[in-house]
Amino acid sequence: MMHRNNSGDDCEIVSPDRVRVTIQGILRAAQAQGWTDESLASASGVKASTIKGYRVEGKEPSLSKALSLAVVIGSSAINPLLALIGYAARPLEEADEACPMQMTAAAMAHLSTIASAAADGRIDHTEAPKVREAADQLIATILPVSSHGDAA
Repeated sequence: MMHRNNSGDDCEIVSPDRVRVTIQGILRAAQAQGWTDESLASASGVKASTIKGYRVEGKEPSLSKALSLAVVIGSSAINPLLALIGYAARPLEEADEACPMQMTAAAMAHLSTIASAAADGRIDHTEAPKVREAADQLIATILPVSSHGDAA
């Protein structure tokens, strides 16, 4: 069996160059949107001279400083940083979007319970509680996308 050395010293997953280029791009775009080094410094707590070093000289920020700047600038900064590792973000207080595949899978599970109980052509008194629960869960699952979902 071949030994593979996967230590961080051999190959970084995210290179410093990629981080520097990404931060430079984020800060240049923020500047084009009206942010100054001073206004970013005031909002983020990162010194203006440090921000200029990232933007102009391509210096590599610490994670805490990169995140402090990104959270102030917003998703246009956060998502490019997270994209370096294959992720994207949204604020926690932002409502979840309906995910059609998850909704369909959940609905099918509830329908399966109902279908199993009704397979013999009737739902008897022992099956009724499970069927009622499945029906309630099915309604709750699809309500957000129904015409009544706005009222809920």
